[in-house]
This record gives sequence, C-alpha cells and structure tokens, in this order.
Amino acid sequence: MMYFTAILIIIITTTAFVLFASGEDNTKNIEFLQSYGWEVKTKAVESANIIIPNPFDLVYENYNKLQKEANLDLYPYRGMSGVRYTYIVLNHPKDVGEEVRANVICIDGKPVGGDIMTVSLSGFMHSLNFPN
Repeated sequence: MMYFTAILIIIITTTAFVLFASGEDNTKNIEFLQSYGWEVKTKAVESANIIIPNPFDLVYENYNKLQKEANLDLYPYRGMSGVRYTYIVLNHPKDVGEEVRANVICIDGKPVGGDIMTVSLSGFMHSLNFPN
C-alpha cells in the first residue's frame, strides 16, 4: 500500500509541476506573440523539444534570416536545447484558406525566436512581424 501511495504522490506532483510550468511558459509565449501584434488561442496545439544546431546548416541560416527580420537572432543559442510551442493564429490579415500557426522557440523558458506559417505544401512561413 505504501508503494502505491508513493507512486501516486509522484504522479500527482509531476503532473502538477508540468501543468504549472507549461502555464507559465504559455503566458510568456502569448505575451511575446502579442508584442508583435498576433492574437492566438490560449493553449499551444503542439510542443516539441528542439536542439538549435551548432554550426548552423543552410536551413537554419535561412531560418535565422527570418528571425533577424523580427530583431531576433538564434545565433547565440547554437547547440542549446529548447522547446518549440505552436499556437493557432486568430488575427492573420489574409484569409489563406487554412489555419495559420505561430511558432515560439523557447530556451530556458524564455521566448527567443519564432515564425508565422501554414502547414500545406503551398503554404508560407514568414517572420513574426505583423504584415502591413
């Protein structure tokens, strides 16, 4: 019985920590996106662990160009692991016929980069800057 109770306490504690931590990151991420003019659903639809490569490959060199358009730079975070959170955008100025998503890259719980994109093959990806 004590073994079962100990396991139950560990599960509850871990679950509470994950929910609390993700809520804190969620608030920071939403505020980060709002600072660029984006309105998003309040819950991330996806999160994934990432590692920013060191050195950058061609894909990350091009992706970092998008970051620099938004006055961000992933270069100082080369070789670091983090989390990419994805949100559904509510206020994209164009009807593109599919969901528009906002990605936020966090290192140590701090938003350091991201993009706005769609998932279709004919879709797009652009910087976090809100289009004029």
